[in-house]
Amino acid sequence: MNKHISIVLFAIASIVFASLLIRFSAAGPVASGAYRLLLTIPLLLCLDKFSSKKNNSSKLTREIIIYSMLSGLFFALDLAVYNVSILYTSLAEATLLTNMAPFFIVPISIVFFHEKVPFRFIYSVILAIIGLYLLMGKTDLDHKHLIGDWLALLSAVFYALFLTSIKKAASNYSVNRVMTLVCLTGGILLFALAAIKHEVIFPQTAYGWFILLAIAIFGQVLGQTLLAYGVKFLPLQLSSLFLLLSPIFAAIYAFFIFDERLNLIQGCGIVVILIAIYIGKRILELKKS
Repeated sequence: MNKHISIVLFAIASIVFASLLIRFSAAGPVASGAYRLLLTIPLLLCLDKFSSKKNNSSKLTREIIIYSMLSGLFFALDLAVYNVSILYTSLAEATLLTNMAPFFIVPISIVFFHEKVPFRFIYSVILAIIGLYLLMGKTDLDHKHLIGDWLALLSAVFYALFLTSIKKAASNYSVNRVMTLVCLTGGILLFALAAIKHEVIFPQTAYGWFILLAIAIFGQVLGQTLLAYGVKFLPLQLSSLFLLLSPIFAAIYAFFIFDERLNLIQGCGIVVILIAIYIGKRILELKKS
């Protein structure tokens, strides 16, 4: 197997594993997200210091600061909502629904950036709605389960807003420095939200701190960082296809660790949504090329 493909697969599996660890965290789900961001800052500072591609001519402007802080806000809300969702719904469903961000990026791009979207993209949207109905339309799903599904879907909205704002922030400035601002802003906001929710913020045991460190390492260091590295050497279409494996990894983890099982209709819904996401991404990528 190609080395870079292996790196991408390992990175995706690590990101999903970090989500799974939220259920073992001694801190609250929102506070755990704060630690994931803040514990990553030292790594980002080291990467920026030793980066050979640092752009010394770029300046930190007010616009970059504003968009970076907005990115931190949206990323914080994404993590907060998603981390809470996986406590109510299955890990596979939460992972799948948060990956529907591309369908929310489109209306944001149309309204705020006046981008044109191919009409055939509507086919993937209709397919995704059918998949959602199959996944969430079962009457035997309890109230908390459905709340978890809707929260996961809401996290996709916040992630779409994060992607659009980070694009503006990092277009003319160091990505590592922008992400440092994002993690700092997001981490502070998540701690504030955790305090408002009266969550446990400081674990009382070494095991609790170990889990938080593991969430940061698997989620950001072995996850997002390796993913960013690996996708640079692969075709965009192939990278997008691999990202669709996230719910599959989640389903495997959840089955063996939590004994979570999906019924046949939910399984069909997941397959339909995966196809819709792939078709939608493919249409948008062909438009850009």
